[in-house]
Amino acid sequence: MRYSVFVSCILLAAGLSSCISCTNEKNGPVAPIEKKAVPNEDGSYGGAPTPAAWTNPSDAPVMGRVTTYKLKGIVELSGLCISKDKTFMWGVGDQGHLFKINFDGTFETPLEIGGDLEDICMDPETGHLYIAGEPDRIYTVKAPNYNKREKIAEVADASGYENSGLEGIAFYKGELYVGSQTGANIWKYSLDGKKTMNKTSLRTVCPTISEVGGMCYDAERDRLWVIDSNSNSTRPEYLPFTLYMFSGDAKIIIAKYPMKSFTQNNPETVCVDHAHNCIWIADDSETSILHKVEFSNL
Repeated sequence: MRYSVFVSCILLAAGLSSCISCTNEKNGPVAPIEKKAVPNEDGSYGGAPTPAAWTNPSDAPVMGRVTTYKLKGIVELSGLCISKDKTFMWGVGDQGHLFKINFDGTFETPLEIGGDLEDICMDPETGHLYIAGEPDRIYTVKAPNYNKREKIAEVADASGYENSGLEGIAFYKGELYVGSQTGANIWKYSLDGKKTMNKTSLRTVCPTISEVGGMCYDAERDRLWVIDSNSNSTRPEYLPFTLYMFSGDAKIIIAKYPMKSFTQNNPETVCVDHAHNCIWIADDSETSILHKVEFSNL
């Protein structure tokens, strides 16, 4: 089913032209989801005392127009990745559904595979899907049938994270990055479920990041994109609703992009799409909201 959209233009805070289109429904937009900042594991918050001034390098991608679709019928969309043939996006939601979502915001009837599914990525060679499940599970859904999930690992460090557990997963050079809300921690695992990198916090590289809400590795540019879905309204040392671009090995922070101008409903999804010169971002809410964020020099 196609959704009609109403297009209106606004200016981003940085002065860039942006166009946000939303469905014109009687009920209006869904209410923002209130979230509290996620602490370090010792209960502290450990971010920078105040966010330092930041300027992206001159050769970094530049955010441009934003087009938004309301996906009525998709509940809590929390992960996206491009399909093997690049004709649609795979998506997962907190209610245990696997979706096929088209680039115009339409989608097919979802497949229920169970679990609290938080993010998804794909092995570009095999087409197998890999999914992060909260609080501590890594699953695979194998091509070509894509009809059931299989557990490949439990991230022991995250077993006590409960509803602040694994939220991000990215295919990285034959392995998997996984990331958590708690501590903005990341790990690496092999495709058969063996841990290959111990827990490390992205806060050691970038103190203003509160949590990992979603991840995507861009193999064309060797960059790791991480979305921070926390509003941080009560913890000003962390930046609210920010998209971060790290080096592929997650050792260097390269660029930061504020998302407050177009999203406020818990953005937990980031998916790089070079074919459409954009990054897809989705709000994990009762009626999911999909944002096509165009970039130059992506």
